[in-house]
Amino acid sequence: MKIRLIASAAFIALFGGSAIAADLPVKAPPPPVAPVMTWTGFYGGLNAGGAWQNNQSLNTVGVPVQDFTTRWVANAAAGATGSTSFGNNNARFIGGAQIGYNWQFGLGVAGFEADIDALDQNSRASFLRTSVGPFPFAGAAEVINTQFTNTRALDYLGTIRGRLGFLATPSFLLYGTAGGAYGGVRASRSILQSNNDCVAFPATCITSNTASLTTLSDTRFGWTAGVGGEWMFAPNWSAKAEYLYYDLGSASLNNSQLVTTNGTFPGAGGPAIVNVQSNSLKFNGSIARFGINYHFGGPVAATY
Repeated sequence: MKIRLIASAAFIALFGGSAIAADLPVKAPPPPVAPVMTWTGFYGGLNAGGAWQNNQSLNTVGVPVQDFTTRWVANAAAGATGSTSFGNNNARFIGGAQIGYNWQFGLGVAGFEADIDALDQNSRASFLRTSVGPFPFAGAAEVINTQFTNTRALDYLGTIRGRLGFLATPSFLLYGTAGGAYGGVRASRSILQSNNDCVAFPATCITSNTASLTTLSDTRFGWTAGVGGEWMFAPNWSAKAEYLYYDLGSASLNNSQLVTTNGTFPGAGGPAIVNVQSNSLKFNGSIARFGINYHFGGPVAATY
């Protein structure tokens, strides 16, 4: 009898206790901790967009055509000083890469960014001056054509900027940016002159064709400023859109004297025609581009 009682008690303790425990409420596990978005850390990425030059004016100072002879006397200083415009002002593709670092403080984000982009931005201005003067005999005219051609190009553009912005949402940053800019610039200035003088004066005529070329190739430095927005669309990944204005300053391009002569002219003690001209042009413009960045910091999991 005792053995049965002991066996019954053991059975109840073993299986009945488990059943009772199964009926007791069980505390649910804590929910997973959502990562806290942070913008702090290094990042790098690619960008692409369009660039266009804001200033298309070409200022010219000098005397393009000057006559030192007694047999040609009309329109000598026509167009000595003036302004024309470069053509081909369409936007050009720009693309490159950037790296940077951010510090997040509350809803504010500060940092720096450096980028370099390649582009093929060329402008050209060309104009013709025609001067007509009488030969020293009736029924004939001396015609001198002077073709002026100017080019301007920007081959690459880089910036080193500070950025300061605020978080409109934890994943969307609005910012302003400003800093230094540099770029590889090229420019050229050519004069090509032709005339019909040798028809009447083959022995002592003005050279029928003559030319002068001046070139500039340099790295220019200036400044840049703009605004943008950046969206953290996935952990460690963001997309941005921004506008930048850049100004690399101005440059002057001076032609060496273009002297056109071939012989001694009656009543003249010097060259026949001299072209002396100086050009002033600017390297400034705007950029609108999109980019994508990978952030090496990424979201941080909260700890308790």
